[in-house]
Amino acid sequence: MIDQEATKTDTISAGDLAAACGIDPGSAADDFAAEVAGHNLSYRPARPQEIEAWATMVLQRMRLPRARRTAEENQQAFEQGWRENLELALAGGVSAESLRPRYFRPTPFLRYRRGLVVSANEHLEHDLFTLVRRLVFRRFLADCTAVREYGCGSCGNLLLLGQMFPQLRLHALDWARSSVEIAGLLAERTGLSLTGDTFDMRRPSRAEPLAADTAILTVHALEQLGGDFETLIEHFLAARPRRVVHLEPIMELYDPDNLYDHLAVEYSQRRGYLEGYLPALERLAAEGRIEIIKAVRPGIGGVIHEASLVVWEPR
Repeated sequence: MIDQEATKTDTISAGDLAAACGIDPGSAADDFAAEVAGHNLSYRPARPQEIEAWATMVLQRMRLPRARRTAEENQQAFEQGWRENLELALAGGVSAESLRPRYFRPTPFLRYRRGLVVSANEHLEHDLFTLVRRLVFRRFLADCTAVREYGCGSCGNLLLLGQMFPQLRLHALDWARSSVEIAGLLAERTGLSLTGDTFDMRRPSRAEPLAADTAILTVHALEQLGGDFETLIEHFLAARPRRVVHLEPIMELYDPDNLYDHLAVEYSQRRGYLEGYLPALERLAAEGRIEIIKAVRPGIGGVIHEASLVVWEPR
């Protein structure tokens, strides 16, 4: 007998995305619903055999001998990865596609609403990633005059920001030299007000206060720090930004009693991903040094783990 629930198809709407991020749908641009409608965001619940295949894949990845890299190996891997994006941009032009991180691979699986779903759109993960960024950028960065992205990677977030807000002054920071080269290429080819510098978040210098109305942004960058983030937080505090916006996997927002979350936590710990960051911010908030504006898990993720939205401001 066919499980009717496992064959039922649903579609993610603009309102679903806004609600998931804890954002008032009315704060989205008028054209956001049209953009959402331009993507195939349909999905259905995963069937038992698909859940088994997914769990087997996750466990196999966790058991790979190179699942955890040293900091030096990690930096080299990202240098090479962003170099590939640089070469694509040089050869085919600067675009969202040429700057798409290569770790976004076609897959039928997606973590959604603390479960596992399957979609005919094998690029659903990246489509949702783009739409969520648009929502978050418009809600939390539209009132800023400058944005500094730490761990900018392929600079795809900065390209999107520049397209949404051409007046923004943008600054790219990453430990990979190829990322800084991409930033230079972006400035040259698009005319964006964009500069870049190499920066190691593991060993940050003490920052000077930033210009008024400057925001700090990180997207899937802090995850590489594990528990080594205390000096970076102090760097952020010394910079006195108007606001700090994170789209990062936050281990503390997973539910250990949920199968998918349990495997995400185990995978993240084996990879040495970010852990303890939100509790550290909560301690700073209790001390009156910062105000946490938002800490929400949208429940929209990748194949194995997912990012949460954390926004805070210095006091």
